[in-house]
Amino acid sequence: MNVQNINSLPDFIDKFIKFNHDKLIEIYDEGIKIHKEGLLYFQCDKEKNNVDVFFLYREKIIDMISEESWEMLKKDAGDKKIFLIKEASNMFILKI
Repeated sequence: MNVQNINSLPDFIDKFIKFNHDKLIEIYDEGIKIHKEGLLYFQCDKEKNNVDVFFLYREKIIDMISEESWEMLKKDAGDKKIFLIKEASNMFILKI
């Protein structure tokens, strides 16, 4: 899997996030209220013009990445919200 710097976020994903910003923050905040920690996960398919968004809590994140990676990501993000975006074989991490 290829992890990319945010400067390389595909245009269609950037537009989706900007257009749906308030709703995405609402989903994230609701997930945090229930699970205390986690991130917003985006499964993107440009070919199908589809973006699935859902909140991943700690246990689900650790199923995808190691616990050590999750702890480092949380520490690096500080108070920012974490968006993990998967598009084809690329993975993007956005901190808002």
